[in-house]
Amino acid sequence: MKITSNSNDIVISIPKGILELRDIQDFLDFVRYKMIVSKSEASEEDIENLIEEINGDLGKGNAKFTDSE
Repeated sequence: MKITSNSNDIVISIPKGILELRDIQDFLDFVRYKMIVSKSEASEEDIENLIEEINGDLGKGNAKFTDSE
């Protein structure tokens, strides 16, 4: 494995066959998440409110689905 960097980037070279593509995708998804979070101005309270709203909407959607059976 080789890690190099310049003023803007870090480059990681991994030999083929060491990792499954799914593992590499998981790592890239994590890096993307970190990039997004680093730019966020949301507070912990904002995040909690959003989570509650999403969970409430999911619950309503699931209730409609199970009620129609």
